[in-house]
Amino acid sequence: MSSGSFKQVYVQCPFYKTDDGRRQITCEGICDGCNMTLSFKSKSDWEKQIDVFCSEHYRKCEVYRMVMEKYQE
Repeated sequence: MSSGSFKQVYVQCPFYKTDDGRRQITCEGICDGCNMTLSFKSKSDWEKQIDVFCSEHYRKCEVYRMVMEKYQE
């Protein structure tokens, strides 16, 4: 698995695992022992996601909300 981009130092989401620095972000999955990988068409879309939803506003991320349901049950 990738060691992640330099942007990972800004990530606050507890479910973030790693990214490839270009177009993919890997997060904890909705079931035990699995991961989810988000793939983006462009690097700019990837940057928006990691800058906004993985970092500052992670509670608004749909992946975060899906994974949180696992812990609330």
